[in-house]
Amino acid sequence: MNQIVGFTTTIPVEVVFAGGYVPCDLNNIFIVDENPLRFIERAERDGFPKSMCNWVKGIYGVVMEKNISRVITVMEGDCSNTQALAEILRYKGIQTIPFSYPYDRDREVLKREIEKLIDHLSVDKAKLSPVEERIEKVRTNLALIDRMTWDEKVVTGHENHLWLVRSSDMLGDYERYEDMSKDFIDSIKERNRIQGVSIGYIGVPPIVTDLYDFIESVGANVVYNETQRQFALPYFEKDIVERYLMYTYPYGIFSRLIDINEEIERRSIQGIIHYVQAFCFRAIEDVILRETLKVPVITIEGDLPKKLDTRTKLRIEAFVEMLREKGNGEN
Repeated sequence: MNQIVGFTTTIPVEVVFAGGYVPCDLNNIFIVDENPLRFIERAERDGFPKSMCNWVKGIYGVVMEKNISRVITVMEGDCSNTQALAEILRYKGIQTIPFSYPYDRDREVLKREIEKLIDHLSVDKAKLSPVEERIEKVRTNLALIDRMTWDEKVVTGHENHLWLVRSSDMLGDYERYEDMSKDFIDSIKERNRIQGVSIGYIGVPPIVTDLYDFIESVGANVVYNETQRQFALPYFEKDIVERYLMYTYPYGIFSRLIDINEEIERRSIQGIIHYVQAFCFRAIEDVILRETLKVPVITIEGDLPKKLDTRTKLRIEAFVEMLREKGNGEN
């Protein structure tokens, strides 16, 4: 069996692999395409309003253009538009498999959701443990790449972003991804230490295409990618339910805040860039973040998959300069 199963955000990917399927994070297919705007245009031709999140439109466009016939839709714990998206996909003849993270982090509810996913995909549970053990090796490599970003400082923020964000589906082949990550680690051991102001990035992964490159060009480096790190599941509990209970992204701002503040201290972060997506409900969380984080915060908004606009570049440059003056240079 070599059938693709798309999904709208990180799900227990071990289950998909154990079922013999090829998992596909639709977000990643959308954003790495040479012309991602065409997916948005496809959605708008099919009736999607302009005044809604372009990530949702991009996902829809990918499903339709790539002829993906089965999609796991995360109904709770991600995007408030997913229910409507799932209904449209079903109307178009796409099989949708609902999955939810319980907002109250109820262990029994999450366990039932994972068991339902196992049943939907007809997974032989005996095949799940070997897959989990091999994927743990991949995640160990990713945790090392993350540490080499903020401790040894030989991994750039953009490289960190790519390795962690792609861990949601491991490019459809976890064994190959393990080899790729090991080769990358071996290739960077002799690099010089990266200099610059230590920045943390929080919020959903950016739709803008040159954010990390620009941050580096003005003398800063991202040493913490909050959500991307969570996608990589930096928890090594043996129980699959426990791992996905510890995963902070689906469970609201307060569980995220604990993780963010811990990492600010551990990584000696001087300032935070909070990225919000246009028309996303998560933008409201900025109110809480600004009042609770221990370092200066700049909030930037993205809309389309294109380069940063001049105004945002100027704001980021001024923010980095302020942090540099406040911290007397580099970490």
